[in-house]
Amino acid sequence: MFSDHLSKGIIESSLTTTRMGYRVTYSSTTGSTMDDASKLARDNAPEGTLVVAEQQTAGRGRFQRTWVSPPAVNLYFSLLLRPRTEHTSQLTMMASLALSRVLHSIALDKDQVAIKWPNDVRMGGRKIGGILIENSLSQESVDNFSIVGMGVNVNFDPGEYPEIRDTATSLQCELGHPVSRLALLGAIMEEMEELYLAIRQGNSVREEWVSMLDTLGQQVQVAWGEQVYEGYAQGVDEGGSLVLRLGDGSLQTLAAGEVTLRT
Repeated sequence: MFSDHLSKGIIESSLTTTRMGYRVTYSSTTGSTMDDASKLARDNAPEGTLVVAEQQTAGRGRFQRTWVSPPAVNLYFSLLLRPRTEHTSQLTMMASLALSRVLHSIALDKDQVAIKWPNDVRMGGRKIGGILIENSLSQESVDNFSIVGMGVNVNFDPGEYPEIRDTATSLQCELGHPVSRLALLGAIMEEMEELYLAIRQGNSVREEWVSMLDTLGQQVQVAWGEQVYEGYAQGVDEGGSLVLRLGDGSLQTLAAGEVTLRT
């Protein structure tokens, strides 16, 4: 029988990274790993602190949406980073690209792995992972921190949840067999560490991230606040904002939003 037990000790002993997972906390159940990591950050926890939970009772995605978080089948974690302010715009790129790299390495069809701008990772056109970045920035930069949250659908059946059955998938669904969450977590940490160190050294991960986007070159509708924009997804700028060419030929740059492909 497939066993995929996680614990603080098991995670700590399996990680090969030096920065990501520098400290590990683990909970069988928590409200939100984002909230837990934020509290640890304010208590001066070191960069690289990794917060993992088997289940979240108040897991959230962007725009405060609920993240479906059944126990013991998926990955839910948040990572505390203390980047320089000018590097925060690349954190979404870093995290979604790290997950995409890992999925690309195990996918049956490499072309099925893609990033839907700005931070959803998909396989076969369905969401398999989501990224949430929350920054705490102030003039006293020594107190600045960022929390990188990630949820990855690993060994569960989205078909059991009506609210996501038509839009989500999981690794088990895509590969036809269970996947070790421990091995997956370790691989993601390795990719995130490599990309984060590259960013800290002044390198941009934008070019590789752009190559994984499936949004560009499409007619899209983007909801942002009370506004809805429709246009051609022409590109992304250096900070990862989407550049739309509207129907009147003007350009609109959007830092975030909910994208729907127009058919």
